Amino acid sequence: MTDSGTEGVSAVWVFANLSFTAMRAQDTGSDFWKIVSFIFGFPGTLLTLMIVAKGGERAYGMDMPRRALPRQAVVSELGAAPLPGPTVRE
Repeated sequence: MTDSGTEGVSAVWVFANLSFTAMRAQDTGSDFWKIVSFIFGFPGTLLTLMIVAKGGERAYGMDMPRRALPRQAVVSELGAAPLPGPTVRE
């Protein structure tokens, strides 16, 4: 039989580590949430701090999802005609 209290603490530790890793690799998130996730995920987050490059968009050998580019930037990068769909009018 397992202790459900221990499992809950382990889940918080795992999610704090995942959150801190993603925020570090993508260089996103507020300082408050980075500190909170660092504390709850310690000592795993200390390892992440040493290994994962800030803003590198790669963590532990996996590519993190890239930030979405605005629609117009994608069109201009591709040099293609605008994509069909609704347009934003100012």
